[in-house]
Amino acid sequence: MNYLYDYHIHTTYSIDGHNKVVEICNAAIANGLKEIAITDHFELTPLDDSYNNFDLSGYLSDIAYANEVFKGKLKIKSGIELGQPQLFPRIAKNLSDFAQFDYIIGSIHKLPEGMDFSEIDYRNSELKDMCALYLNQVKNLIINGNFDCVGHLDLIKRYSTEHYKTKITLMTQYELLKQVLEIIISKGKGIEINTSGIRQAPRETMPGIDVLKLYHNLGGEILTIGSDSHYTEHVGKDLKVAIDNAESAGFKYLTIFNKRNPEWIKISNSCSFYFRHKKII
Repeated sequence: MNYLYDYHIHTTYSIDGHNKVVEICNAAIANGLKEIAITDHFELTPLDDSYNNFDLSGYLSDIAYANEVFKGKLKIKSGIELGQPQLFPRIAKNLSDFAQFDYIIGSIHKLPEGMDFSEIDYRNSELKDMCALYLNQVKNLIINGNFDCVGHLDLIKRYSTEHYKTKITLMTQYELLKQVLEIIISKGKGIEINTSGIRQAPRETMPGIDVLKLYHNLGGEILTIGSDSHYTEHVGKDLKVAIDNAESAGFKYLTIFNKRNPEWIKISNSCSFYFRHKKII
């Protein structure tokens, strides 16, 4: 693909990020990327108020500065990863309205009471029950959250693969998964192919090809790719695997965003862009 990009990147504006915006940009250019979206974490829970300290003005200033410094070499889009935004809709709306992000990821990391999916004791639950628990949270996110794409749609496999000792797939709850994907499509939202799973226990993208094929067969069109990097060495990591997976699932285009409006990039090298300036309804 002529226009390689990464739409899931964390910097020191995330509590678990390790590199500054400029360092991320240098890594992106070194890895042949043309465009990135900095999507730092923001989520509020009853157990963690550290996100109240998110430095939005500093973040936006650094994005603007980076676009000046790297003009002609790299496009830097403003973004954010909202965790469970359906649980704090007023704050999420105020944040997105004020910042006017280019791209917003909506993710489920935690249960409503604040427990992270990484903290669950999977020994006490059947895989199909965990898939249902997670998908119902995602369903609530889609119906009530303000975002553009669902992040790492099958996140639970990041934490449960080593316990269940099998391939973790949301196809275990096929009807519920199908319903969730149909709602995503009807709401004019999309999903991402997150490559962090390749370097973690699942050893595959999130979601896997089976879910991508179902999304495509149902009529899904909005599809981004991202490394979910928290370190410079992971910027752009395994994106070509994500592109291959998208193509294998039947997709001919990937999506980028500008002021939250989707635009399509042709996967084939014969043509880079195919523009559609309005979201699918």
